[in-house]
Amino acid sequence: MLFAQWKDVDPDAGEWQIPAENSKTGRPHIVYLSKQAGGLFRELKRLAGDSVWVMPGRSSLAKPFAHNAMNQAMTSITFNIEPFTIHDLRRTGSTLLHEKGFPADVVEKALNHNIGGVRGVYNRAEYAEQRRKMLQFWGDYVEGLASEKKVLVGNFSHGAE
Repeated sequence: MLFAQWKDVDPDAGEWQIPAENSKTGRPHIVYLSKQAGGLFRELKRLAGDSVWVMPGRSSLAKPFAHNAMNQAMTSITFNIEPFTIHDLRRTGSTLLHEKGFPADVVEKALNHNIGGVRGVYNRAEYAEQRRKMLQFWGDYVEGLASEKKVLVGNFSHGAE
């Protein structure tokens, strides 16, 4: 996300195309955006102004957000749970989606993980439609938590001081 550029994001089509050079597997990857994620990207676009970066740095619109800035920000928030990193949220999502019955290959493909062994060699499926449905489920799930007032909802209209 830190190196995402607007040329690769289309909130209206519901897609963020991660180029190979920014992908953890070294191959291009498509993230199918829920309607909620599309809305968040539209808000980020408004905040980013003319920057090519989805998340420009605090000191310059010409540079991406600092690599560890999100984890640093997390340390300043008091939660009633063990400390965690932004990356830990991927584990949380994977666990919940598996528990909700989504197929492992679909979850792993959405997370841009390589499927190991012979299956990984032969299975080149993208699971596009299944991923769209699963990620919309996730968007609805998180939105439901937010509407229950069990999560922090930020007002991102003002820059950090």
